[in-house]
Amino acid sequence: MKQRLAVINLLLPSLCLFILGFAPTASFILPEYVVLGLLLFTLGRAFLLLQQQVIFSVLPMIMLSLPDSLLNGMDIFAPYAMHAMALYLMAVNMQWGQKPWVHPMHLLNIVLFVIYVLLAGRYLPIPDEYLAYAAYPEWVCLVAAALPLPLAFYWRRMGRLAAYWPLLALLAAVNEWTDIDYIILWVSLAALFSLTLDSYVMSFVDELTGVLGRRAMGFKLKTLTRNYCLAMLDVDHFKKFNDKHGHQVGDDVLKVVAKLMDKTAGAIAYRYGGEEFVLIFTKGSVKENLERVEECRKRIEEYELYPKSIKRTNKDKRGKVTKGKPLHVTASFGLAQQQSGEHFDSVIERADKALYKAKDKGRNRIEMAK
Repeated sequence: MKQRLAVINLLLPSLCLFILGFAPTASFILPEYVVLGLLLFTLGRAFLLLQQQVIFSVLPMIMLSLPDSLLNGMDIFAPYAMHAMALYLMAVNMQWGQKPWVHPMHLLNIVLFVIYVLLAGRYLPIPDEYLAYAAYPEWVCLVAAALPLPLAFYWRRMGRLAAYWPLLALLAAVNEWTDIDYIILWVSLAALFSLTLDSYVMSFVDELTGVLGRRAMGFKLKTLTRNYCLAMLDVDHFKKFNDKHGHQVGDDVLKVVAKLMDKTAGAIAYRYGGEEFVLIFTKGSVKENLERVEECRKRIEEYELYPKSIKRTNKDKRGKVTKGKPLHVTASFGLAQQQSGEHFDSVIERADKALYKAKDKGRNRIEMAK
């Protein structure tokens, strides 16, 4: 789920910016205060989600969306102003994670932003001999947009990409891809879209395993009407993994089970809580879904898990490539089909009873609910 959302988060705003290059630029019909309101709303959402890099990246866009009467003659195309904004946005995008607000990195951000404001307002005198070097800002913006990309792996959260859109917008503006008003509007919508996806992931996607969570399962079941099947899964002897190998290995077990469950044909995987998961089949007969659950059970049983978090105890083997013995995981299943007019709470309860019946009969098996 996270991978699909990450692709959407990257491609949809990029495609919209590409399309804007072919949009008519004769007039901009939206008032300035509408775009300013969107940016302020984006700033507020970034603050609530603790996306500090997004807050610093949106600040220059807010300043550009202000009416000319409030800008007091500030010009983004003033000598070295574009360079300063590019370096400021680059520095912000090369950061990740949350830090205390009184932190040297944030102080550096503020200093770079003030330098940009002073240059855009022409408050910093620049000697004439240095004006010749203010040409070709598009190359500076291109380098500034490229350097943070190798660090994108460390951004982690979905909404972190919202901090990169202003940098991409600056590159589009300096190359005159489209009108600056359209670019600022695109930044506000693209950043808001990325932060909205971040909110969705935090609300509906399980942070540890990457599959959908219990809240998402509840919303899904409310939209289903009849004849769906629900399979509840519980990892066998999960407490022993935690007690013997530690909670990090227990987390690895849950991640593997979720990944193998997500491969089940015709099913949507959810983490119900703890070591319990749920598969929902919206189509197919009970017999077909029973066969799919059996395939899932076999996948889990046959999987060999080599947790990276198990420390090597033999000092003589240090430096050698050794996998050690794999861990084998099994799971018990309870399968229930929704009856005509039956509420989903009742379906979950029947599947849960069938699950505990499977555990009572020896585990690593499937039981059908009555």
